[in-house]
Amino acid sequence: MLPERIRLLDVAVNSAPSGRLAHTSTYTFDYARDDPTQPGVSLLMPPATLRFDGGVALFPAMDMNLPEGYLFQQIRDFFPKQAITPMHLLALMGDNGIGRLGYRLPDAPTTRITAPVNKAELLASSRGPALFQELMHAYLSTGVGISGVQPKIMVPDRATVPVPTLIVKLAADRYPGLSANEFMCLSAAREAGIQVAPFDLSEDGSLLVIDRFDITPNGARLGFEDLASIMGQRVRDTLSDRKYHGSYERMATALKLINLPKAQLARFFEQVAFTAMVRNGDGHLKNYGVLYSGVDDVRLAPLFDAVTTAIYKYQRFEGGPELEDHTLALKLFAGPKGSKVYPYAAELLDFGHRICGVAHPGVVLERIAQGMAQALDKCRTDRRISSHLLDQMKLAWEPGLGLARQLVQGSTISPHKPA
Repeated sequence: MLPERIRLLDVAVNSAPSGRLAHTSTYTFDYARDDPTQPGVSLLMPPATLRFDGGVALFPAMDMNLPEGYLFQQIRDFFPKQAITPMHLLALMGDNGIGRLGYRLPDAPTTRITAPVNKAELLASSRGPALFQELMHAYLSTGVGISGVQPKIMVPDRATVPVPTLIVKLAADRYPGLSANEFMCLSAAREAGIQVAPFDLSEDGSLLVIDRFDITPNGARLGFEDLASIMGQRVRDTLSDRKYHGSYERMATALKLINLPKAQLARFFEQVAFTAMVRNGDGHLKNYGVLYSGVDDVRLAPLFDAVTTAIYKYQRFEGGPELEDHTLALKLFAGPKGSKVYPYAAELLDFGHRICGVAHPGVVLERIAQGMAQALDKCRTDRRISSHLLDQMKLAWEPGLGLARQLVQGSTISPHKPA
């Protein structure tokens, strides 16, 4: 149990004391020492400034990992008599959130390391939903540092790393085959040469197990911020719809402002093009991000949360109407002429060349299409993938594969003319 009210939390970067987060009528953060060379708690909160005032809302870089949806409801159920404010969620998260920030009540003892699980046993499971509930009960206190509405939990699998190292996702009842769907998308990205974290699907097809991409092989932790944080946006609770506002062009502009190297901006084009080609209508501000060890070492995070949403009906908000996915989560281009309609080849080529500085964007589209085709072929004999899901995915991916065929045929159909 935690205190009924939490006004102060000590904040650490890679387990080293950094400063103090306070909440009274507003949120403030103070670095503990005057040292502009120390690691920052956010790219937007450099230690050259000792004090930051966030107003009535939590700072975006600290807000981004707070649980929502299924995981938040599980926390409410597990702690029915406990106040659940953002400060309480940070205290529960402790040192376990994605990225390198940790939180602790002043003078609180160090939390004990939770016993690791066996990754091979997770993947061999044929009782995914029941096992997931067991993981939720056993590791909820360490797995709260991950956002998103899909059922997911973080668990440790390395005794030498004192934080959870695996993300385990469960197929949601509302979206049948979701884990296998994401497995197919990540497989296509990997075949296309797009960077993804190591992943695999359980034997019964219900659990997707992904290695955390913010922890290096030697156990070191990297800073992580999603695009909502980089753009200074708070997108939880009543503001959750904000993550669907904006454009991929403005995201590219934000990445340029933090001096993301040109090669990394080319990787961003890969991710945006892949999102469009596999018909992922949920590629919002929180599903792209950067990793960093310092302001001079910023790189694009691997592709994550990639799902073909076109095969499902969905709700923008709880209790809202069921909608069919026919659009991107964001506009491709900024401005009044920007559109969320899935782009034609000509629009993607323009985005890649003009916005991301890619010399040969058509080659990228052809490579992605080849990866998609290879993934479909390999999944055809994978007993974990149902034939029904495979047929749905193949149909949903056909327009994306068609973009590459346009290039091969020497045509990049105008966005103003029907394909």
